[in-house]
Amino acid sequence: MEWYWILLIAAGGVVLLALLYTILATIVAKGTLRAATTPVAHTIEEARSFQTEYEGMDYVDYDTVWRKRNFEVDGTRGKLRGEVIFNDAVSDRVKVAIICHGHTWNRITSLKYARIFYAEGFNVVIYDHAYFGLSDGEFTTLGYYERQDLSSVIDYARVLFGKDAFVALHGESMGAVTVLCELSMRSDIDAVIADCAFSDTFLYFRQLCLKATRLPGFPIVDISNIMSKRKFGYDFASVSPIEDVRRSDVPICFIHGAKDRFIRPEHSRNMYAAARNPLSELHLVPNAGHARSYHADNAAYTRIVSDFIRKVIDDRGNSPDAR
Repeated sequence: MEWYWILLIAAGGVVLLALLYTILATIVAKGTLRAATTPVAHTIEEARSFQTEYEGMDYVDYDTVWRKRNFEVDGTRGKLRGEVIFNDAVSDRVKVAIICHGHTWNRITSLKYARIFYAEGFNVVIYDHAYFGLSDGEFTTLGYYERQDLSSVIDYARVLFGKDAFVALHGESMGAVTVLCELSMRSDIDAVIADCAFSDTFLYFRQLCLKATRLPGFPIVDISNIMSKRKFGYDFASVSPIEDVRRSDVPICFIHGAKDRFIRPEHSRNMYAAARNPLSELHLVPNAGHARSYHADNAAYTRIVSDFIRKVIDDRGNSPDAR
């Protein structure tokens, strides 16, 4: 066989392999985007059952003791629905915690954290992100639109509790990404607790893609992003919590399961290193997987959050420049 035939066949083989890989990458990219933006969403009842069975939650205080009010506000994709839990504890300054749940879940999984803040004298706001629970919406975006929705909820809380209220944000997983992204949206946040957030969308998806498929993130994640921008207006590049952390002076408490294989602990380590406020903290919880730090040691988790909040409040009270 002549050499040019060999070269032609080899070149054709390379083109065919490239075409097949592109087809495979496109299929995986579609699946990645679908899992991220239109996952199976747990119902309110499923969330209650999960917390009861796996996290030892009871709902006596929520069902019969706490004074609550349902609310709804306009979000980016329809109505956002949630509840305000009023606390009649007397303090020098009104305090409110707004809690953001994680991907696939709803406001009910925020109740374990609400209990911590309630014990510290906080009013608590819990709500369903768009697409989840009782809120409107046909898709979710891992922080892109959610940060704008959270801003609407904060506006509602400010009207209810006053412009001088101490506002703390707590988020788990996607909710943690959302509260960190909120740092670039507004300046009236006093403290943030971010539990197992990713630091950058591209980095997170590339790591997840390699773990799940054994395929490199490029060009799969890049194809997903092109599809996402066309279909949802959601650009992965615009959700990079570490950049929001770098630009913020708000004290942040980073919590991450030391055995988290879904979002690696390095994400929180890197964001803590980028945090500017000296009151910021990093806690890696031993033996905890993704979003399981409270479950692994709820007493330690409660202590971490309570001590951090008290420290920030004390600092605000002693600082002449406090907002």
